[in-house]
Amino acid sequence: MPTNNQTDQKKGDDQKRAIQLNQLPALPGDEGKMSDSLKWFAFMSYGVGHVLNDLVASMWFTYALVFYHYVMQLSSINAGAVVLVGQLTDAVATAVIGVLSDKTNIYCTDRYGRRKTWHLFGSVLVFISLPFAFSPPILPQAETSELNTALYYCFFIVFFQIGWASIENSHMALASDLTPIRDERTALLSIRYSFTVFSNILVYVVTWIVLRSNNASKTQFGPSERKEFQIVILVIMIVGAMTTIIFHIGVREPLTNNRVNRELLMTETEAERAANSFWSMFKHITLYQTAVVYMCSRITVNMTLVFLPMYLQDYLKLEAEKLALLPLIMFLSSFCMSLLNKPMNMKLGRKYTYSFGVVLSLGSALWCYLGSGNTFAKYQVYAVTIIIGIACSVVLVTSQALTTDLIGDKTHRGAFTFGLMSFTDKVCNGAVVMTVQSLHCETCPNYYRDIMCYNWTIPSILAFIAVISLPFGGRPTLTVPEVPETHSSSGNQHPDQSKKQPIEKGQEALPSYAVNS
Repeated sequence: MPTNNQTDQKKGDDQKRAIQLNQLPALPGDEGKMSDSLKWFAFMSYGVGHVLNDLVASMWFTYALVFYHYVMQLSSINAGAVVLVGQLTDAVATAVIGVLSDKTNIYCTDRYGRRKTWHLFGSVLVFISLPFAFSPPILPQAETSELNTALYYCFFIVFFQIGWASIENSHMALASDLTPIRDERTALLSIRYSFTVFSNILVYVVTWIVLRSNNASKTQFGPSERKEFQIVILVIMIVGAMTTIIFHIGVREPLTNNRVNRELLMTETEAERAANSFWSMFKHITLYQTAVVYMCSRITVNMTLVFLPMYLQDYLKLEAEKLALLPLIMFLSSFCMSLLNKPMNMKLGRKYTYSFGVVLSLGSALWCYLGSGNTFAKYQVYAVTIIIGIACSVVLVTSQALTTDLIGDKTHRGAFTFGLMSFTDKVCNGAVVMTVQSLHCETCPNYYRDIMCYNWTIPSILAFIAVISLPFGGRPTLTVPEVPETHSSSGNQHPDQSKKQPIEKGQEALPSYAVNS
């Protein structure tokens, strides 16, 4: 058991090493990177870097079951199995790519940036495979049986999920690399979520327009809507290509991160190397608490996208037009809320902000359970979708911000950390979809209503328990720890260097227990 003196000495050594590394000269080409302040264009460029993934995710989670079950006429179990294969592939790929993104240093990644290289790799895979995943099979043999059709789609889904995981993991980890300041990371995640909402709105608007222009708005989804899905995919590809180009031009990944990590590896002791390894993370309970919060938040958001169309079509018996209009309204409310996420996190802290989202989720579940009849289907359902849109915005952004707090200054394992978080949520999302579809009761009119209520209550309660027990995430403070006095050999140290430096509001240092975990 280390003594208090040993612990204090270890903290002092860590702080002195951080000061030394921060004083390293910048590499050529590092000028203008986001470090102390975020440039407006780079800020917006980072936000659009995930638009392709957001467009694909909106299509995948909202319309995958609708497309495979109602349009391609797969059974409930086979349609759920196709989605499960995609989620499991995404989970494994996210974890593996997280390790590779943190550990692999080759010439192209060292010069262009590790995160951006993986982002480019994933984008290429998505562009190649996505059109085949939401179009009628190009091989006649694929439609000879239902099993062949399912296997055909699984083949392309595996590739596009690998690409999707590569984009998400590298983009999330890049937020920690671009700035060490907590509230700037929150701002990055907020602008990212704003574009996520914009992407979802775009998908629903395009779907709504396509359905109305092809006289499909007054009917429910069926095999005749194959062409409409191809048109929506074409729009996704065009917009995704434009935003991906903007991201790679506007964001310049700090190349000094690679050099700093190598300096750390050369100077740290064996004990420090073991403490900074990937496997040391599993010794801290905060990792599991944060994983529960992240996983439950993702389940709430993603399963809402998956089962809301099923709920509207099977339970409320609404026409196809409403299956695009109501999710659109939900994400419009999410967009409005995304503008308030940063000030709420700054003023209230992570825990109070997340608790606010939990209350909204539980209120939506209660309203959905008690609501019935023609009045609810025509009017009240709009209010429910607005409230759940606000709740989804709050819990998702705050859970991502808590993950960046967990990473702290350990950016050399940032992608691995996000990979672990994504692994848990992808596996659970796939398991939930498969379970719900395999237990689907054709004679139970309230089946999808109950599923929506369970989706908004069970994950919210579990996440609330986990988030209130975290040792960080409370209201931000304006205090910073004193840096131990360092004595130079020349004795020319300025007397003010050992004093506590004031900081401005909104630039608080991350708590030490988040960094050390």
